[in-house]
Order: sequence, then structure tokens, then C-alpha cells
Amino acid sequence: MHAAEQAAQRAFTAACAWVEPAGLELLGNGHIHQTYLLSDKNDPAQRYVLQRINPSVYANIRLLMQQTQTVLATLAEDTEYCSAYQVVSLVATADGQLLHMQNDDGGVHCWRLWHFVAGSTTCDPPRQRAQIWQAARAFGAYQRALAVLSFEVLQPTISGFLHMPSYLNQYDKALADCSSAVRQEVSQWLPVVAAQRHWPESLSSPNAMIHGDCKINNVLFDTAGESAIAVIDLDNNMYGHWAWDFGDLVRSVAFSRGGVDIADYRACASGFVAGRGAFAAQSALYAVAPAYLAFMLGLRFLTDHMNGDHYFSVPNRGDNLRRAAEQFELLRQFQHHAQAFTDVAEELTADDSAERS
Repeated sequence: MHAAEQAAQRAFTAACAWVEPAGLELLGNGHIHQTYLLSDKNDPAQRYVLQRINPSVYANIRLLMQQTQTVLATLAEDTEYCSAYQVVSLVATADGQLLHMQNDDGGVHCWRLWHFVAGSTTCDPPRQRAQIWQAARAFGAYQRALAVLSFEVLQPTISGFLHMPSYLNQYDKALADCSSAVRQEVSQWLPVVAAQRHWPESLSSPNAMIHGDCKINNVLFDTAGESAIAVIDLDNNMYGHWAWDFGDLVRSVAFSRGGVDIADYRACASGFVAGRGAFAAQSALYAVAPAYLAFMLGLRFLTDHMNGDHYFSVPNRGDNLRRAAEQFELLRQFQHHAQAFTDVAEELTADDSAERS
């Protein structure tokens, strides 16, 4: 049996902990979890999202699930957030558990089930700037809703996640340990990394509760694509820097739209500000955060290539190197447009100050 068939059979067996499956199909294109759309034989109209949590990425799955429940409860208690967005929900198994442990010859597999958000779709790439603004507003509102949590409530679910010094240390180790052949493969990117090792110190200092994975496809829209209705993928909620979420959103929009566009950036910035409720302190970081996140992700892809593709699953050897090149190209574009980004940020700062005066 091929690996894909084994994975599908394992998923079907796991699904039986919740329902009698009528159908199961792969869902999305994520690099971390195995995710399936599940239908219930006894209630064909009811659909769910079944996920196998990747233990290679999330070492403490119990912590992950505990923190997810904390975040869901916090969002549900925020009336402003709930008036604008749905809060996604987990489904308990027949014996009342939110996590199903499956034992087989391949080891222990951890599964969870989400209610499928009916009448929803993703907009990746976004077809209109109004969709970009909507997604940015949803992520900004998400940060605002989580601001009531004290900093010690949410711990990083991935050790060193979004921590630039850790990623640089991992890169240095991978480069020192890799073969001469692999070093030759990555040689053209070594000067890029060398030139990008120093960033504003304030970007490394956590100051807010964040979503931690603000890609454009982690916002669900109504089927017409007009309104954002839910934020999904809550695995990386943590105490971080507010600008990491914003920078990653701009990065993901630029990637999905084929390059940097100032009007797209403006839609991200104004939408994020609208959702968050006020222009964040250190507004200049709105201009540098996209480059920071693009470099960080490119560095992670490059390091994983040197390490043999252990973190990001790839169909073919060399895919992570290609992904690194794509992110470094975005880095170049972001830095080329740094002054234009700064102008937009300063304009938004002035507008926010005028509204408050």
C-alpha cells in the first residue's frame, strides 16, 4: 500500500472515533498537518475537518490543545469579535475527548475534529483589494480580542517559533554540518543571509498576543468572497510581537499575488489598524515587518533544505530551496519599497492621531 493510501486508511479509521464516515477527502495544501474534509453517513449535510497533528512539529500536543481551548474561549467571550466573526469549534469524540490517540505499527497518531464552517471559502490569491482589507481587519480584530490574556497564558507551541536568533543559530549549525555538495547548492544565498543578520532589536521583543500564522488562506470568507467570516489555524497562538502577524500577512499577500504592490500593502495596513482598534506603537515597524518575515521564512526553508527537509514536507528534493529563493525575492522587493511602506505607515499614523484629537 502506498504512503498516501496508508494515510487515508489511517484517517478513515480515526474518523470513526467521532462519526460513521461517508466520505473523506484531502483538504487544503498545508505543509504541516494532514487535513481531510469528512462527511457523516448518518447526517450527510454535516461536514467536519479532520486533522492529524504533526508530532515532529508540535512536541507537546497536550499543551497545543489546552491553549487552543483557551483561545477559543477568549474569542467566544469577546462580544465585539463575535458580532463580526464566527469562532471555530472543536468536536468531542463519543467518549468526550477532544483528542483521539490512534496506535498502530507506525506509532501513535493524534487526531482532532473541527466543525466545518458552512458557506465558507478561502480567497488565495485574493481577487480584490477589498478581500485583502477584510482579511487584515480580521487578523487585527483577533489580536485585539486576545489582548485580555496575560503574557504567561500562551506559551510557544513550537520551541523558538518566530525567534530570529534561534533560526540564525539553526542555520549556522546546518551550514557547518552539511556536505560540500549541499553547501554548493545553497552558495548563492549565503551572502543574502550574511547581509540580513541585523534587524531592529525591538522586533525580537514580545509585546502582544498574536495569531502566529497570518497567511491570507487562514481567513475564511463567505461564498461570494465579500466578507471575512472566520479566522482559522490556531496552533501558533503565542505571546509575540504584534508586527509579526502584520508582516506575515503582507508577505503572504505579496506571494499569492505574484509580487509587491503598494496598494495591496495599504489595504493590509489600513485593515489591520481597523481591526486592532488603534495604530500600534512603534508604527515604523509596519514598514520593516514584511521584509523581516520574508527573510525569516526564507531562512527556515534554506535551513530545512540543508537539514534534509525534515520540517517542511516537500514532494521533491529541492523544493525547500526553491521556496527559500521565492521568499528572498520578496525580501528584495520589500526592501526596495521600504520608503513607500514608510510613507503609508506615517500617513496612517497621522490619520489615527487626527481621529483621536
